[in-house]
Amino acid sequence: MKSILRAFTAVVAVVLLALVGYYLYDTLRERSLNERLAAVIHLEDQRLHSDELEKYLSDDSLRVRARTALAIGRIGDPKAGALLMEALADSSMTVARTAAFAIGLTGQGEFASSLLSAARNLPSAVAVNALLSAGRLADSSMTEVIDSLPGFLTEASAEVREAACYAIFYAGARVQAIQLVNLEKSEPDSLVRVAALYTLSRLGIDEGTPVFVKYQTDSDPYLRTLALRGLGRSSSPEALRLLALSLNDNNDRVVAQAIAGLRSLRNKDATPYLSAKLQRTQDERLIEALLDALRGYESNLGVDMALTHLRSGLSENLVSASIRYLASAQKDRAVTLIDSLLNDNPPATVRAACAEAYGEISKENVIPRLAVLFSDEDPLVRAEAFGVLVGLDSANLEFYVQKALVDPDFMPVILALDQVQEHKLTQHLPAMVKLLKQGGETDIDIRRSVLDAAEGLFGDSLLDSTLTEVFIAGLFDPDYIIRQQAAQVYKDKKGIDRDNMVTPAETRISERDIRKALDKHLLNPSAIVMTEKGQIEFELYLDAAPLTVLNFIELSKDGFYNGLRFHRVVPDFVIQGGDPLGTGWGGPPYFIRCEHSDRPYKRGTVGIATSGRDTGGSQFFITHSPLPHLNARYTVFGGVVDGMDVVDQIVRGDIIENIVIRDN
Repeated sequence: MKSILRAFTAVVAVVLLALVGYYLYDTLRERSLNERLAAVIHLEDQRLHSDELEKYLSDDSLRVRARTALAIGRIGDPKAGALLMEALADSSMTVARTAAFAIGLTGQGEFASSLLSAARNLPSAVAVNALLSAGRLADSSMTEVIDSLPGFLTEASAEVREAACYAIFYAGARVQAIQLVNLEKSEPDSLVRVAALYTLSRLGIDEGTPVFVKYQTDSDPYLRTLALRGLGRSSSPEALRLLALSLNDNNDRVVAQAIAGLRSLRNKDATPYLSAKLQRTQDERLIEALLDALRGYESNLGVDMALTHLRSGLSENLVSASIRYLASAQKDRAVTLIDSLLNDNPPATVRAACAEAYGEISKENVIPRLAVLFSDEDPLVRAEAFGVLVGLDSANLEFYVQKALVDPDFMPVILALDQVQEHKLTQHLPAMVKLLKQGGETDIDIRRSVLDAAEGLFGDSLLDSTLTEVFIAGLFDPDYIIRQQAAQVYKDKKGIDRDNMVTPAETRISERDIRKALDKHLLNPSAIVMTEKGQIEFELYLDAAPLTVLNFIELSKDGFYNGLRFHRVVPDFVIQGGDPLGTGWGGPPYFIRCEHSDRPYKRGTVGIATSGRDTGGSQFFITHSPLPHLNARYTVFGGVVDGMDVVDQIVRGDIIENIVIRDN
């Protein structure tokens, strides 16, 4: 027996020595480049700013230092701004450039002025990101910063002048933007002129009208769309005529922007032009846009065409757009038409449109009809009916809120919580506490909405103890995003810092798996999206958004996207898909982190849709046009390399048949 014990002891000792030896080896050996990169990415995924992360700022590899600077900016610890300002002096321009960009992610506006001061002496490649970050960090109270931005419009570097234009836009510096009118006349660089046009049109600078007129006939359809956006907000008496002319443009994206511009003019003289175009076009997306524009004017000039599209029943999109428009144009006379459409038991999207149409009529006789839709089998229909009922039948608001709060689907519950906040319905606080304390048993979007509603109820001292109970429950929630939100609101409303109670974020991808992915993909992988209109291929930017790309690859290989629809299509903006519910509300049962980078939103860029920071999942979008206002606000994780003609043909409801991942 003793010999067995001695043998066992010896084996244990050998195993322990082996483990200690391996630990010492693993601790003391030099880690590979991909191991260090994986460590940084994993710390970022945990949202963990630590000494371990900071040490990578002095790593021998510029790739590691740059990736660390980006991680520090994304995490946004209070120390981040100061650390990144120091990194501007890094010997590598790549690191310095990344640090300059990352400061803009921190939200620490106190560094905006320092960035502009530093930009004067930085290499142009770094100064560009410093300027853009200063613009993103600035607000209307930072007059010194905003007034300094136009000074960079005379820099020798065209890159810097271009960045200054966009920085003025990001800062919302409307007064300073007027200087771009003269800049556009004398600027020799075409990209700077585009940036000036973009800023003038997006900010709606009326003084920019001559610039808009100039570009309305440019050979580049993107510049024509920018010009039309500006004209749509112009006070020029010529704006109506010019926008109407562009309804005949040979590019559908330009026509879509002309329609939007005519709608935004709020001039009823636009309706004959819109109606005439409605009779001529066969493009489903443009027909929808025209009907919605006419609906905004409550014009009856499109009634005949709307009835034609409604009766044809060829497209759910056109049936829905037609019934909404007819309700706005015909009011009471449309009730029978809506009733008849519902009697045919149309798809859920059409039933939801009928609820919205009843809302356009806005008379007491539609309330019983809406009550029926409020009990519909589909949550999208119930949610739409609820939204109309609470506005139309406010006397019974409490009844509708009570019913929606116990709905089995999360959509009506979230809308009910919005009403709790808006109307200060404090009697529902106990139910809110219960929802939050259930943790993972309650949908995460509901828990987020509970915190939003509770934040809106602050101010009544009689509720203080119950509200505190809500946020304490939030601090112990199983999901990091809820814990973080609860701590932030508690700090804002109570002045008490509970950040130390927020445990690090849960991760879905281990450090080891991240390293294996970096080892495997020496080049970025690709995704081929099979649709009924054709194939769309895009490169996946594993180097810029590894966590997002790995999540997308996993979902694609698991068949998650098979059979899902593009549920959102906005002409000259984006197509969006990847929602298993098909409503824009759905996704997998988890959130992924935002991975903002300095990759810009160009035509064909692929991004992740979110409803707030770190709330991405499966929904992705592909851009029709360059969209600089999305830069550093939504994760860029891919770019179309083939099939933009297919992207341009997609309409709402088109199906994603399959997504194939190709390892390059």
